[in-house]
Amino acid sequence: MERWDQRGLAVACLVAVCGSATAALFGLSAAWQMPFLFTAVYAILRSLVPLTESRQELADLRAEVESLRRDFDQVNSSRIEHYPDAASFYRAEIDYLVDRSPSHMDAWYMRLETPDDFSASSAAFSEYFQAVLDWADNGGSVRRLFCLGSSRGYASWTSRHREQTRHLRSYSIRQVTWPIKADLMSMAIMDMSAVFLAFTVGDRVQGMRIEDSEAAAYFKSYFDRHWENARDVPRLPLP
Repeated sequence: MERWDQRGLAVACLVAVCGSATAALFGLSAAWQMPFLFTAVYAILRSLVPLTESRQELADLRAEVESLRRDFDQVNSSRIEHYPDAASFYRAEIDYLVDRSPSHMDAWYMRLETPDDFSASSAAFSEYFQAVLDWADNGGSVRRLFCLGSSRGYASWTSRHREQTRHLRSYSIRQVTWPIKADLMSMAIMDMSAVFLAFTVGDRVQGMRIEDSEAAAYFKSYFDRHWENARDVPRLPLP
């Protein structure tokens, strides 16, 4: 009994026992015994449930839970979001450019169709493709890698695109040849914080966004290797 309240409870219990015994010995009515009974019940409950200590323990437990939550959020900072169709996927990319305002973007276009052909079948992609150009025109830095597919007009398209975007000083494009008759995974790396991945199966586009700096670093290293080995887009021949 190191604390004063514990010593007080012990004295209260002793008083309750003595009072109850005295009341029973002298035949006093039950009304005289009620205060002693209440005192005894309170002492018993107080001994079983130390209210003061419980309050402090609850406060400490709440602080520990908050600390664990912060640590968990730091460890699990990655976020993955899925998009079931082209409209939601490309809308999410546009919103990211507008709302998050990244400073740099690495984009990888890997489809059999030229961007113009694909834009004709997907209005969402057309809006996104133009949004990237507008974003670059407003100061965003872009490296765009095009994979020359099986389309005969692909090479001339990239040359025209180079001429049309020559005024965009922070917009760079290169091309690689990958004549596989299937669309590959396309991606866009926003700074070092998020990666957008697009998967095309037939005429359906699905995608995901991974917000994780470590994952973004992996994709950027992969992109850098292909960018270094890609070719600059030649000028169109003079008419």
